[in-house]
Order: sequence, then C-alpha cells, then structure tokens
Amino acid sequence: MEMAPGGIPLAEGGPDRDGLEMDVLTVRLGPVLPHWPAGLVLHCSLQGDVVGSARAELLDATGDLQNAADGPARRLDRVASVLALAGWDDAAGEARRVRDAILDGGPEPTDAMLARLRRKVCRSWVLRRSLRGLRPLDEDDIDHHGLPVSAVGDSYDRLTRMLDRAVVAGDPPGHESGPAISTDHLAHLVTGLDLATARLVVAGLDVHDLRAGQVEHEVAHG
Repeated sequence: MEMAPGGIPLAEGGPDRDGLEMDVLTVRLGPVLPHWPAGLVLHCSLQGDVVGSARAELLDATGDLQNAADGPARRLDRVASVLALAGWDDAAGEARRVRDAILDGGPEPTDAMLARLRRKVCRSWVLRRSLRGLRPLDEDDIDHHGLPVSAVGDSYDRLTRMLDRAVVAGDPPGHESGPAISTDHLAHLVTGLDLATARLVVAGLDVHDLRAGQVEHEVAHG
C-alpha cells in the first residue's frame, strides 16, 4: 500500500505533551514560502497543528545566510510580513508602499509615510491583542539563544521595534543587531507553538543574519 500518496507522507502515531497517543505529521516550511526568510527550511513534526519538534537548516553553499543591506526597506519587508500573517492586509500593503517609495528614492515624503504607518500600527488594539504574549523573551532568553537585544519582549514589542528602527534608518542605542542567529536556537523558539503562530514568531524575529548551528553541521557531515 502506498504510504506517501502524491508524495505527501501520512501521519504516524506518537505521544503528545500529555502522554497520549496522537498522529504526528512531518512537514517542511521553506525555503520558498510567502513571508518567510529566504533559504531557511524548518522541518517540523506536527501533533495536530502544534510543532512538537523542529530542525532548522540553511540552503546555501556557505552555511550562512547574511544580508548586510539591512536598511529601512528590508525592515519594512519584515513589518509587512508580520502584518500580513496577522491578517491585516491593508496595513501590510501600506508597509510595502512605503518600502517601494524608499527604494525608488523619489520625491515621496517617506518620513511622513513611515510616521503614519507607525501610528496606524500602534493604535490598533486588535493587532496588539493578537500579538501580545506571543513567544515572550527576556534578557536571559536572549543570552541563552544568541539572539540580538532587539528581540527582547513579545511579538508585538518586536514589531513596533522594527518600525522604530525603520523610522530612524538605523539601530537606536542599545538595540544593536548582535551576532547571527543559530538555526539550533531558531528551531527551539517555535517548538510548542501552533503552525500559524510559529510563522508569526519567525517573521517577527527580525531575522536577516542566520548561521548554521551545531546540529545542522553534524547532520551535514555525519
């Protein structure tokens, strides 16, 4: 009997977090996925729609995904991704229009456009309620997972901080980008989340520098 009809694996049994038996399905997110970091692949074992375990890898020749051009336009790309995944297409489209105006370098009053976008986002209590409490990270988490200081807080904090950094066209004091994020830590951050929330968290982490983690190296060279 075909165990992977159409190339899609069937779910298998496995214990969930309560110790009960339930179906486990293995899925792959990326490397080409809307509102997803280019080149990143996340192998997830799903129990229902919850990520029971995950393994991240980078699909590039050097084992690193780095982009030095991390200016306002790139940050607005990530802002647009978070807003789109949160279901606010109108604001996501506005973020993309501001990004395009910045890239075009034309006479558009981009400062005013940025300020208007930030006010719109910060005044939305629906968005705030949707993102508050999603994968909160304190300073100990930042140190343990090798994340930049700008990742402190929850998904709402990280979104507004990305907007702030786009408005000032640089990193405010105390919010340096820090080292590249290890794929080992990235996989850990989505474990225990439902799939939609996991995508929101990844989009909101302001990921532009990634490096292959120890587990990925062991898999590649083992």
